[in-house]
Amino acid sequence: MTEALLTRVVVSLPGGMAEEGQWVREAELRGLTGREEDWLVRHPATPSALSVTQLLSGCLLRLGGHEITRDGIRQLLVGDRDFLVLMLRQLTMGDGFQVVLPCPACNKKMDVAFKTTDVPIETGKAQAVYELCVALGSPRERVIRFRLPTGADQEAVLGSPLETAADMLLDRCVLDDGGLPLNRDERVELDDALERHAPKVELELALKCPECSQEFSYPFDTTAFFLQELRSNGRHLLREIHSLAFYYHWSETEILNLDRERRREYLSLLSDELREA
Repeated sequence: MTEALLTRVVVSLPGGMAEEGQWVREAELRGLTGREEDWLVRHPATPSALSVTQLLSGCLLRLGGHEITRDGIRQLLVGDRDFLVLMLRQLTMGDGFQVVLPCPACNKKMDVAFKTTDVPIETGKAQAVYELCVALGSPRERVIRFRLPTGADQEAVLGSPLETAADMLLDRCVLDDGGLPLNRDERVELDDALERHAPKVELELALKCPECSQEFSYPFDTTAFFLQELRSNGRHLLREIHSLAFYYHWSETEILNLDRERRREYLSLLSDELREA
């Protein structure tokens, strides 16, 4: 199957990216094929940031009027990458989420359902450089110039201790510290500024346990959930490949070039044929 036959969608990024002196937000995605699903299954321990770069390298076709490179995918804002993965999940799995979560009070499992449209998407003010004025003692102040975190920043701090990774990522976003290292209070101010300006895909589920009536909130990571969904489907993907290869005599490469919907259409036809035989 050629990419021309795969489902494509055009979406508007919540943040965007500089391209030839302009800020662009229009991006074109194609649906996942078995190739991307198979890669995730074969690399179960790969961190999310690297896995997202790998997925988008195959599925993100263009940004604005130009094709985007792997390095360009790393330079996308973190919130834009999460948004694109959410759109990929909608193309691959449909609009609905079915999740099983534990109650923090009684530890009983509860079923939670929501839709892609229920996930809040916060847009950011698109620009390459931001400024933050911090006081040095009245009436003096200095200006800190910074940018928003990208996928490249996430990848750069992988493997670092949790207590230092956030500081390392913050440091990477500082373009000009005004000639002085940031103290702890200034770092908090800068972190708040990043939070205000950055596009975000964040879902906070407000839940009530049906067993003990405990009310609680649950921060839900849609990107991590989708990656795990695909990885946990590995055995099923292998069975699909086996069935199509056995009955149609297609190669593994030909089967993996199909998207999930097309694979399952063939499997449904095959199942109907076998029942009638």
